Amino acid sequence: MAANPWALFGNALEKILDGTVDLDTDSLRMVLVGSGWTPNQATNALWSDISANEIANGNGYATHGKALTQTLSRSGLVVTLDCDDQTWSGSTFVVAYAVIVRDADGNGALAAGDIPLFYAELEDGGTLSPSAGDLSITINASGVYSFTAGTVA
Repeated sequence: MAANPWALFGNALEKILDGTVDLDTDSLRMVLVGSGWTPNQATNALWSDISANEIANGNGYATHGKALTQTLSRSGLVVTLDCDDQTWSGSTFVVAYAVIVRDADGNGALAAGDIPLFYAELEDGGTLSPSAGDLSITINASGVYSFTAGTVA
């Protein structure tokens, strides 16, 4: 299934611009989150703001989600972040959102201070409930997120 458009967290934008986050080389993970979480682009600054709502380990899902392989590309004034599609096989769980999080030490275990970068609602206003099937998240052909250079008036 194709995820809805990805939203960028405010803290993530700041950390990208100040060089803390390197979208090209940092370890990124896609994590699945339940409907108990209410996304807030302004205040969800750390993994600890979201982690209590990560879906439970088991039934086709492993805690801290999956490692991503990402690429940055530029065409004219547009820089695009893209990553590989993800599939959870044999899945039986309820999920509402996918969140891309920077794994600062790259060890696969997210820490409280890791930085959530983007999130996408997986089903408009609802949840997905695969039952012993595959849950596949297909990244839009135009990537996760595009940044466009411009001028400030």
